[in-house]
Amino acid sequence: LKSIVSALNELAKEATIVFPLHPRTKAYLKSNNMVLNATLIDPVGYFDMLQLLSHSKMVMTDSGGLQKEAYFFGKYCITLRDQTEWVELVEEGANTIAGAEQDSILAAYHSGKNKVLSLNPALYGDGHAAALIAKELYSSI
Repeated sequence: LKSIVSALNELAKEATIVFPLHPRTKAYLKSNNMVLNATLIDPVGYFDMLQLLSHSKMVMTDSGGLQKEAYFFGKYCITLRDQTEWVELVEEGANTIAGAEQDSILAAYHSGKNKVLSLNPALYGDGHAAALIAKELYSSI
C-alpha cells in the first residue's frame, strides 16, 4: 500500500485523483501515518461509480469489474494487482497490469495518459445481443 500511495501522490502533482476509499483502508492509512494527496470520498454505489467513471480520464483499480466497465466507457485502465481475469483487455491495449510497485504504476500512467481507446466489437459484441435473442425467442413461439 505504501508503494501505491507513493505513486498516487506523485501522480497527484499533475492530475486530479478521486479515490473512493474503503473505511478499513482509510483507518489503515491513518494508523500508519500515510497521507494520500487525492480527493478522498466514501465508497459509492454502482450508479455513482459509473458517473465517476464516465467523467474520468483513466482508471486505476484492483477491481475486476471496474476494469471491464472502464473499457465500455472507453477509458484506459491500470490494474493495481499482478494479474487480471480480463486478459483480452490487456492484449487489446486497454488495460495495463502494473501491480503495486511505484515505478510500474508511474510507467503505466505515463504510457497511457494520452491513449485514446476505441471499442473493438469482436471482444464483447456490438450491443445487439438482446434484440437477437428476443427475435429468436419470438420466432420459436
